[in-house]
Amino acid sequence: MTRKRWTALGAAVGALLAAGGLPAKPARAETPFRIGVVEDLSGVYSGNGGPNMVLATQMAVEDFGGKVLGRPIEVIAVDHQNKPDLGSALARQLVDDKHASALVLGGSSSVGLAVQSYAKDRHITTLDTGGYASQFSGPGCSPYGSQWVPSTTELANAVADSVVKEGGKRWFFITADYVFGNTLAAAATQAVKAAGGTVVGEVKHPLGTADMSSPLLEAQASGADVIALANAGPDLVNAIKQGRDFGVSSKLIAMLVFTNNTVALGLDVAQGLRFAESFYWDLNDDTRAWAKRFMARNGQAVPTIGHAAGYSATLHYLQAVQKAGTDDAAKVDEAFKALSITDKLLDNPHILANGRVVMDMHLVEVKTPAESKGPADLYKVIDTIPGDKLFTPAKDSGCPFTKG
Repeated sequence: MTRKRWTALGAAVGALLAAGGLPAKPARAETPFRIGVVEDLSGVYSGNGGPNMVLATQMAVEDFGGKVLGRPIEVIAVDHQNKPDLGSALARQLVDDKHASALVLGGSSSVGLAVQSYAKDRHITTLDTGGYASQFSGPGCSPYGSQWVPSTTELANAVADSVVKEGGKRWFFITADYVFGNTLAAAATQAVKAAGGTVVGEVKHPLGTADMSSPLLEAQASGADVIALANAGPDLVNAIKQGRDFGVSSKLIAMLVFTNNTVALGLDVAQGLRFAESFYWDLNDDTRAWAKRFMARNGQAVPTIGHAAGYSATLHYLQAVQKAGTDDAAKVDEAFKALSITDKLLDNPHILANGRVVMDMHLVEVKTPAESKGPADLYKVIDTIPGDKLFTPAKDSGCPFTKG
């Protein structure tokens, strides 16, 4: 074919395409922007986060608009079963096979720290919404990580000072023997001593201990004014229920109680218990509005601290990705720390250089059955503690990536 004929043919095809005379090539579907949720979906901590953490994350995606950087957002959840090696393996699959841009970390602190360490090496953003160990924003921090729940240090300080001042001088600890329980007991010991109290003993128990009689009897025999529970989830519920049987309910102090724990205990057993909360669903109009939407989709289960943190963290992350124009973890982190947290579920929140999210804490007391107006009416707020007076400054956290 001569050059003249090629030119004429090309002009004819171009005109036909312009007129829509030939079928257009199908557009390739955009690769989803994926967020992985590495959670305890079926074990002892599944009520604290679990499937409802996946719901909270999905709600944040929906409220953001469902797309970022022109790509549909997909949430993928995996069940780490509170096993660090399994959690790390599942995280690798999310990053290598599913190309997840960020990982939401819930459940056991030991799993979360293992996953955050892996994600740091891979330059993947991590959002800690269920690990309360101080290492997440301390020595085990990541330049691409953030901690959205109070650490063991804040939980201990918020409770210990007021209890000691009210006469609880002699403390005995019942401690879950893993990273969360041990760091909580250590932080509380330091806080008790700083307030003028003493620690007269401690007994440790494995995760998932159903029979708390031996630890409770040892604590009772110590003559302590306060029996402090450095555990969580079903272990905490068992200790409080059995403490009532041993007649030591008035001495029990808990430092981390989730709303699902209070529901499991019932107000008859839990009434009068005091502890610190960073989120309570019935705190104000903003928390109530969000919680009612959340409960309408999960059978009226009351949201926990973790669920609120999961929503806030995911929404803030997506806003940072949009501002940065990329999912590159280093660039997202710059935007992440520059943006204000806008969802209003946490009181006066802001992010420090080590990824620690600071918020005001509330000292709450479980209502009596007579005070409660319904199944979800659980707490009354006794005091509010400003976050800046409670949380450790970034420069003192031990995080090696902190500049100041």
